[in-house]
Amino acid sequence: MRRRALVISSLAAIAALACAGAPPAPGTARVFGTLRLVPHEGAPRPSSGGAYGSLRMRDASLVDYSKPGFAVVYVAEDAKPGGAATIEVRDTQVDTRLVPDALAIGDGGRMTVVNASGKAHIVSYPAAGLVKRLAAGERLEIAVPAAGEQGLFLLDVPEATATLFAAPGRFTVVSTSGEYELRDLEPGAAVLRAWHPRFPPIARPVELAPDASVRVDLEMGVGIAGEAAPR
Repeated sequence: MRRRALVISSLAAIAALACAGAPPAPGTARVFGTLRLVPHEGAPRPSSGGAYGSLRMRDASLVDYSKPGFAVVYVAEDAKPGGAATIEVRDTQVDTRLVPDALAIGDGGRMTVVNASGKAHIVSYPAAGLVKRLAAGERLEIAVPAAGEQGLFLLDVPEATATLFAAPGRFTVVSTSGEYELRDLEPGAAVLRAWHPRFPPIARPVELAPDASVRVDLEMGVGIAGEAAPR
């Protein structure tokens, strides 16, 4: 029995070390944690009258607060992080859409729009002042003009939209289980920020020490103090 307990303890220790991840690069810092959505007081519950208790809103779905969905955690830095991202125009059995409908990239990066559908479509990217007709199979590369939340649209398919978040510093997309990790950060005082397409952004101060990891668990929701825009 004692041997079994020791084996279980050893396995638990190994699992804990695996979750903690490898140490950051020498002289830098690492921050990790979870992002949790918090329902506001009086948030409606499903009922026979529809998700919001109203027949007029029977087709609307409640926010699943147990899952963060698409969200980005980042820190602002002097240098633009850049990077690349691709979004496709795709035909499905029922409609034409932009895939993915939410994506993240670093400020200063480049985005490629690929028309993978069977016919031409008109792509609109207001943040870059762009409206362009893309033939079937055509590709378009666009420089991301600024940091922040931006929209992409198909003007000939009003329901086809996508949201792009351009981060002004090192960033990561939150996992489906709500976990995040940022590595190789500059030591010192920093502000950890989170963006979600459906909730106000939040900001949390954090002190980063060289060669160390710090855990910061974040909460987002209606009424939780945040910021109007990334910095």
